[in-house]
Amino acid sequence: MLKKITQLSQRSQLIISGTVAVLIFILVLAPATLVLSALPGLSIGASGVSGSLWNGSAQRVSIDGFSLNATRWTIKPLALLGGALELRLLTSWPGGEFEGDLSAGITGSLQVKNASVFASLSELSATIGMPASGQLSLNIESLVINNNWPTQVVGSLNLLGLTTVQPGNSTPIILGDYAAVFTNKVVNDENPIIAAITDNGGPLELSGKITLTPPNQYLLETKIKPQANAAENLKQALKFIAPTDNLGAHDFKLNGSF
Repeated sequence: MLKKITQLSQRSQLIISGTVAVLIFILVLAPATLVLSALPGLSIGASGVSGSLWNGSAQRVSIDGFSLNATRWTIKPLALLGGALELRLLTSWPGGEFEGDLSAGITGSLQVKNASVFASLSELSATIGMPASGQLSLNIESLVINNNWPTQVVGSLNLLGLTTVQPGNSTPIILGDYAAVFTNKVVNDENPIIAAITDNGGPLELSGKITLTPPNQYLLETKIKPQANAAENLKQALKFIAPTDNLGAHDFKLNGSF
């Protein structure tokens, strides 16, 4: 009897294993167009789709009204055995692009690793609420999000060729290059997100930090000093931002929400 049960158990395992293998084979070869059209809960449109669910591409993707240009993805199927969806994603939009590893867990957590983002500040000026031009470069070593807030942030953000204008004055103000470095391996109530901010050359000498706290608060604390060769319109603009100390520097603080 025990031998028959063992044989039956082995046969069941073979049937289950075979069924899973067939399902994985079907999913691997499933056309990406079929999978995208079957996804519930999202308004997804795509054109120029080719490849499979696991390794595919699209010339254009629209997700709830947000449009992406050329997009490629590669899903790592073995991660599904651990209850996570992992993929390598490369996509672009007008004035920007993203490439990196994404992972979504069954608990709702999201992780971004080994990722880079490039964006035109002129395209983002309406979002950030000020006229600006230049380039944004974001390098993400590790970003983990749980319950809509990061629990780990390691990476850097660079602003290159930052330029703006004063309200009512069309003369551009050249601000230069700046970097913010995040080394927050553990984020909690006692350890908020803090990034060190420095200049990378240009008309301003700048140092300070930005602190982010949930649900969406920020505190920017910086010391700014114009270089000797800074444009006069930049020096005048700084006088409106903060008073000058005896060393010619301006202590500037700004807090708010995003």
